Amino acid sequence: MQRKLIISLFLFFTPVVVGCMLVEFLARAVPESYEFNAKQLEENQHAIEVLVLGSSQMLNAVNAAWLARPAINMASGDQHHDTDFKIAKAMIERLPKLNTVVFEVSYSHFEMPFNGPDFWKNNIYLSYYDINNFERPTYFKDRSLFLAQRRLFSEKIYNHFIENDSQIGFNRYGFDTLHYGGMFQNLAYNTSSIETRAIKINTKENLSIFSKNTEHFAGMLRYFEANHIQVIICKAPMYDSFLRKRNANILRRRDRVLSQIMLDFPKVKFLDFEEDTTTFMVDDYINQSHLNPKGAAKFTKALSNLIEAQD
Repeated sequence: MQRKLIISLFLFFTPVVVGCMLVEFLARAVPESYEFNAKQLEENQHAIEVLVLGSSQMLNAVNAAWLARPAINMASGDQHHDTDFKIAKAMIERLPKLNTVVFEVSYSHFEMPFNGPDFWKNNIYLSYYDINNFERPTYFKDRSLFLAQRRLFSEKIYNHFIENDSQIGFNRYGFDTLHYGGMFQNLAYNTSSIETRAIKINTKENLSIFSKNTEHFAGMLRYFEANHIQVIICKAPMYDSFLRKRNANILRRRDRVLSQIMLDFPKVKFLDFEEDTTTFMVDDYINQSHLNPKGAAKFTKALSNLIEAQD
């Protein structure tokens, strides 16, 4: 009886296990910037001097291949300052030549909740970078990409392997050189049509989050100052229609904090293109808040010049 039960359980669970292994394999086979970053960390950890962090705005805005110093861009969609800080501290321990960290402070950064220890991308950071952001001991499932976000990776697997509809051109630094597709390209960069489209923007004020986030950010700056790491704060370019939708109170508080940072941390450098509507034109964008590779070439060049000016 016991032997039959064991055989029955084996026959039942084997297809399940094989299926889980298959979807995990497929999830990892979809090209992502993380795998290129992991390879960079493995091969060039003794050369990297510049670490770029932030959300998808910075991921799309900085091509590390175009920076004058050896660099890695570990920005990622929806990545907040708490995650940035955890990654940066881990990289300081691994990258002996690291001397510059680049952060993003978007218009509403200080009034959006942190990622926290339950952020689904913690699986990605652990799997690719061996960084534990869970704030607890990890388990086998914590390294699974598919289990972290089943719906997202199911869509990625379907689009990549079934539809084959994605044009991807990652260079060895994990920057997608072909990432032009999006709202603006679909509208043929027609400014009149763009004006009628909805904008994804946070306009909700939250003073308790603001207080927590700004205190945390000041602590980050003190940490890097104590470790003799140059900090560059970036305000990435935003399209004109996005700029007009910002909440004036959120914007005022953000800018007041940055002004205070200039006084309290005079060595911190700033790269501000947020409201530059002359350098960055409509065909430099994917949508209202993300640059395409053409726009990234301009932004990365400016960042590279600022880094070189440190000497």
